[in-house]
Amino acid sequence: MISEMLEENTFVQPPHSREAEEAVVGAALINPEVMLELRDLKPEEFYIVRLRFVWQACLSLIENHQPIDQLTVCEKLAEKGRLDEVGGPAFLTSLLNRVPSSLHAENYAEIVHERAKRRRLLAIANKIATSAHDYDLDASAITDDALKAIRAAEMNGSADDSKTIGQLVDEIYEAARLRYLNGVSPSRRVATEWTLINEYLGGGFAPGKLYVIAGRPGDGKSTWLANAAYYAARSKVKVGFFSLEMEQLEIVSRIMAARTRLNANLITDGKIVSEEAWAAMQTALVETQSAAMRLEYTPGLSPARLRAKAYRMQQISGLDMLVVDYLQLMSGDSRAANRQEEVSALSRELKILAGELRIPVIVAAQLNRAVEQRENREPQLSDLRESGAIENDADVVAFLWRQNPESTLSAVKFAKNRGGRTGVVPVNFDAEFFTFVEPK
Repeated sequence: MISEMLEENTFVQPPHSREAEEAVVGAALINPEVMLELRDLKPEEFYIVRLRFVWQACLSLIENHQPIDQLTVCEKLAEKGRLDEVGGPAFLTSLLNRVPSSLHAENYAEIVHERAKRRRLLAIANKIATSAHDYDLDASAITDDALKAIRAAEMNGSADDSKTIGQLVDEIYEAARLRYLNGVSPSRRVATEWTLINEYLGGGFAPGKLYVIAGRPGDGKSTWLANAAYYAARSKVKVGFFSLEMEQLEIVSRIMAARTRLNANLITDGKIVSEEAWAAMQTALVETQSAAMRLEYTPGLSPARLRAKAYRMQQISGLDMLVVDYLQLMSGDSRAANRQEEVSALSRELKILAGELRIPVIVAAQLNRAVEQRENREPQLSDLRESGAIENDADVVAFLWRQNPESTLSAVKFAKNRGGRTGVVPVNFDAEFFTFVEPK
């Protein structure tokens, strides 16, 4: 019976791969250059404690710009009082003999990452199971806590993104030097097709920031978002467009209408007969097929579902910019006391998501009816429907503003611009062909 229990216990050890952990550390000892690619592998992701200590020693050496080899690692371990604990120099020598090739170090590291993630998920699952049996806890609260824990587990294996002020100053200097030498900037901002709007945006949408594009129905919020998203996608920026109002084909038909100058209904439902129209369709088809843009129609999308979908999109196909149309159609926390609290939570979650994914998030928002009561229909920050928190969470709030709803003359009013200037940019809104263009 005892032998059977021991045999059974060998199959319930926490997930780990001794071979992968040994191979990663051995690869670093053989070829220290691999450490530059594996610095985001954290010591706590190693299941075998003595390998964890060795890896910490390697990280400490590289952070202090010291060489990595068997001797320096031994000295670092001795300095920490852990050399005997890991098995002495003989253990490090044995690791060198267990590495098939340092060329596959990244693959070994991925295995270590993956096993560590499984251990974190098991710990979360145990906690969820315990909470699920506690009837004093609300089931929705348990679900919410579980999602947050899973999110934290996902982020736990990522790199430490903190930087010293010295490192940041170096980056600023290097960017300025490149611009001085050849006009090249390493900026990750996503530019728009509108020159003046780019100036207000500091060159484009910045990673980690939340942009709110607000307006009344008919002022062109969806069109503006589609124009901005498509231009970015044509520039090889990987865009995720989540629509809560229009289906994918409707969005694409509007994009095609802007490119072909054909009516969107003709493109989807009409009968195209002229050679000019067919030629325009074929030209637009070639152009749009290469755009790096993925669209999803999900009515009532919640922040948790958006986060899960965005993370999956980023992992599978890449994601450089996220667009949501529009905020007030998202489903919020059912425990919120009122709709204002619910919308406040939604905007806060979008801001957090922008930071987590390190990409710009652009979301449309609805303005309340107070705009219609003004003679010139000029929107104010107080007009943001159902939430003052949108103004607080957003890095940039821009209004689409038409004094005369019947006119093509429109404007983008930057009412809030953290780190930039506020003001009004004139644009023309061609509602028939779903496009915004700068006045000539």
